[in-house]
Amino acid sequence: MTAKSLTMNREGEFRVLATGPTHCGVDENLVIKYNMVCECDVKLDHRGFLFDQVNVDAFFKGIRRTELSCEKLCIDCAGKLMEMIQAENPKAVIRKMTLTLSPAPHLASMKFEWEKSKRKATKPFIKF
Repeated sequence: MTAKSLTMNREGEFRVLATGPTHCGVDENLVIKYNMVCECDVKLDHRGFLFDQVNVDAFFKGIRRTELSCEKLCIDCAGKLMEMIQAENPKAVIRKMTLTLSPAPHLASMKFEWEKSKRKATKPFIKF
């Protein structure tokens, strides 16, 4: 059997100070749930990891404040996660990244999807 891809699915939550006029509600202790799904070629690091999923949670827990809307925050976080994965495992080939953020009261969510083009290289994210 030949493995073609591995998919990491990590979910959790983090607290952030949401400021500015670009939120549905400003909150000093906003709880945001996240779900990241990352599909990669099978290119493991020296430890046998695609990448360390604990670092994904640490990334989100490191976000202390934001003025970005949920839409922009979702796009920005996906791009930074892809950069983090590439730095951790330079051999990693990300095929697809899906990131969903759901701020409290968790009645709605925002989902960002990026998929590697088979035709040509594409930029995985948008900078704000």
